[in-house]
Amino acid sequence: MVAHRSMVPLLLLLSLLVSGCGFQLKGSVATSHSTIQGQSIRLISNEPRSELTVALSQELQRAGALRLDTTDASLILQLGPEIVARRNLSLTVQGRSAEVELTMSSDVSLTHKASMTTTESTATVVRQFLNDPNNVVGSTEEMRLLQHEMRADLAAQIVRRLSYRLNN
Repeated sequence: MVAHRSMVPLLLLLSLLVSGCGFQLKGSVATSHSTIQGQSIRLISNEPRSELTVALSQELQRAGALRLDTTDASLILQLGPEIVARRNLSLTVQGRSAEVELTMSSDVSLTHKASMTTTESTATVVRQFLNDPNNVVGSTEEMRLLQHEMRADLAAQIVRRLSYRLNN
């Protein structure tokens, strides 16, 4: 009982130190996207129903952007197709892949309508995972989940780049 009472000031001090250093949970505060908030953005994609386009739309909405499908938008964000590459990093004794690297990328083009400047870049996310050749169903499901997370990370990366471009 006495040990628990002495822990309270220690926990309070620790929480003050952590909050004082600027620590924030990833995605908990939208201050990094403050330049996007209220911006009218038109998202153009050749694959409007793709999972990457949907993830990017959701990320823009979370950042506070106003998505417009008309030509009235002040920013035009053009999203290229999602490209997924798979590479074997290591093989088992039987010649099956034991470790796999997935690379997901997409070309992005941002046009400021007012200044008519265009910025083009390629956003890329890379992940590795262990592939169990004896558990094909589990490995396939793990790859599907990993690709879903990669799309979310790719969308967040694009929004961070957009925010950076608007700041500079």
